[in-house]
Amino acid sequence: MTRLVIPTAARPAWPPFVRVGETVVTRSRLFPVHYHERQEVLTYVTEGFASYELESGGPEELHAGSARLLYAPVRASHRISPARGGAIRWFSLVVDAPSAPSGEVRLQRGDRPSGPPFDGSPRIWTLVGTGGSMRSRTEMECREITFPELGTTFQRVGHDRRGIVYALAGRGAVDGVDIASGEAALIEGVAGIAIQGSIGFRSVVATMPLSDS
Repeated sequence: MTRLVIPTAARPAWPPFVRVGETVVTRSRLFPVHYHERQEVLTYVTEGFASYELESGGPEELHAGSARLLYAPVRASHRISPARGGAIRWFSLVVDAPSAPSGEVRLQRGDRPSGPPFDGSPRIWTLVGTGGSMRSRTEMECREITFPELGTTFQRVGHDRRGIVYALAGRGAVDGVDIASGEAALIEGVAGIAIQGSIGFRSVVATMPLSDS
């Protein structure tokens, strides 16, 4: 099962975002090997144990909180499937990357820190960008935000960037507009946003430089 924000009939394209959504698979309904070219791809496991395989390399076992960032300036294939039975769920984000025929395919790894926050303020983990373990070739910035209790956080966007706030779980609001699990808010032309969350609200916030097209 896949829940897509982009592309859909209502929003077929939103450059430089190519694909944004979540996928759930089981051993009886696997997600096939697929290819990317001139793209950067973030894969973030949110539930279960997954097996991630890039090209001809051996499989890597991922757990909830594991992320992979694939930079594919040339054609590259990867696959994600259940590692220990049961279902797995992951969030994926695909963006356009510059063409580089002689470029090298690159895979980066990240894992969400464990342990509860020290107080009730929103917990923010940088998946990609400044302060995180993975750095984007396309200037992608991506964070996960979890609310242990009712609260608000202000996040920078920038007038020269587009952003997406995707709700992984629970209910919240972006600048006063409600979103729930599986929904997203699309943002552009603002310096920053206020994200309000109820207890257990989890979201992914991603921004990209505006496309020239």
